[in-house]
Amino acid sequence: MTKFFILSFLAGIISTSGRSQKVATDSAPPKWSFSAAAYYYIVPDQENTVSVIGYADHQSLHLEGRYNYEDFKTGSLFAGWRFEKGNKFVFGATPMLGLVVGNTDGFAPALELDASYKIFDYYSETEYVLDFSGKENNFLYTWGELGVTPFNRFRTGISYQRTRLYQSQFEIQRGVFAEYQFWKLTTGLYYFDPFSNSQFVIASLSIDF
Repeated sequence: MTKFFILSFLAGIISTSGRSQKVATDSAPPKWSFSAAAYYYIVPDQENTVSVIGYADHQSLHLEGRYNYEDFKTGSLFAGWRFEKGNKFVFGATPMLGLVVGNTDGFAPALELDASYKIFDYYSETEYVLDFSGKENNFLYTWGELGVTPFNRFRTGISYQRTRLYQSQFEIQRGVFAEYQFWKLTTGLYYFDPFSNSQFVIASLSIDF
């Protein structure tokens, strides 16, 4: 009988210790997550270029680094805080502040928005560059996507952007896109301004770490 009580007591200690360890593990803050994306611009009669964006997230903290986004041979760094609300319909907003250095030097407040409901989603990123060389060079950049995911791993929809990375007859370029995801990679193809003399293509590749 004494041995039975001793064994029961030891089993209780081991069980409690296991539960405590699991709770401590579950309550540990999430780790950093990283991703990167490259966009290859194929523009007729102009030099093709690659824009690169890197992302780092830790809980609500969001960091970004961009190159060849605001201008050729120009880099930018952004830091922001993400706010998210909703269950079935999820809405997120990430206000950011950034510094732009290179062919264009400036300060850039920015905002990223995203929303999703079932197979539909929306994403946009907007920044206003306050150019140090003078307010006449200030510029509003924007990129947006309205997408649908009809099949697993496949997403398509319409997109728009406003940029001064290259010359176009339209102030805002509009187009369609399609993406396919496999493993940790996502490949995409964007076709802007179809049926015009300013049509161009962007090929994209992103990876999650």
